Amino acid sequence: MIDAVLAGGGVAPVAAIAAEHLGGTVAIVLQDVAVVEPPLPVGHRPRVLLEIPVRSGDEVLGSVRLLDAGDPDDAEEVLELAAVAALTALTLRDASVTKRRASAVFFDELRGPQPLTGAEIVARARGLDADLSRGASALSVRAVGRVDRVLATIAQEYPGALAAPRDDRVQALLPAPRVGDPGAAARRLARRFGTTGLSPFEPDAAALSDALRVAELSGGLDGVDLDALLGGSWRLLLASSGAQRQALIDSTVGPARDLVDTLRAYLAHDANMNATATVIFAHRHTVSSRLERIRSLTGHDPQTTLGQTQLALGLQALDIERAAAEYIKDDRNT
Repeated sequence: MIDAVLAGGGVAPVAAIAAEHLGGTVAIVLQDVAVVEPPLPVGHRPRVLLEIPVRSGDEVLGSVRLLDAGDPDDAEEVLELAAVAALTALTLRDASVTKRRASAVFFDELRGPQPLTGAEIVARARGLDADLSRGASALSVRAVGRVDRVLATIAQEYPGALAAPRDDRVQALLPAPRVGDPGAAARRLARRFGTTGLSPFEPDAAALSDALRVAELSGGLDGVDLDALLGGSWRLLLASSGAQRQALIDSTVGPARDLVDTLRAYLAHDANMNATATVIFAHRHTVSSRLERIRSLTGHDPQTTLGQTQLALGLQALDIERAAAEYIKDDRNT
């Protein structure tokens, strides 16, 4: 039972193991947790055959109850073990919550107006049992309805990580492992979550605030492959300032914002007018006219390789700025 708790399962597997051993139903009721394994039928009122308190010193925190079973000889012993395991789970959870809160404060300081030095960041992290001296990757996971599960997965899969919830996301700093590719484990974890933003590995602790910002922005870019975000033009644009991205937008797609949907479809379909016309439900001549209009407004010809490259960069910068606007809005609502 203790092994199940240490694996991050909480009290549910403790109840399940005890119930299976005793051939009945076991309920664990703590301060704000109530688990019954196996679940009881709706409307069923079970008999409580045996109840063992869960204690921390003289304080009773809850109980473990055996319901609707025979009369197993070792019931008291099993429930005593379950009570110890439940107390362990509660203690670990409380410690985890304390670390989450401290991590959230630390992340707020990283993003604050007074930048921390690399040495200060490493020292603060060390106080939270995390080693950022060799750098880290930053992670941002959309976690609507699954915050606790995401936090538990990070703790289990990436020991030493710092993680905290922020609005509907979970943010984390994933320290460099002692051996191997410093970003490989972070990429595996990001792919496991799916809707995730990840920064390239950042070896300089003083730059981890920028890494958190990059992770947040990349997490707002739906439909872009993770490997693409970690390299090439996406990586450069994510690391650029908002002013630099806005200047790129103004010099490319900015004057033709009303036509960007047509431009996106055209570039996404290998600059094929017929395919673009089909996708946007327009005539081929309409597509041609819009492309000419884009050339006239922006000075970049979408029917040439150079023009396509410049306009594609502008679209990427536009997408990042939209993600940045959402990020700022969420921060103001926090």
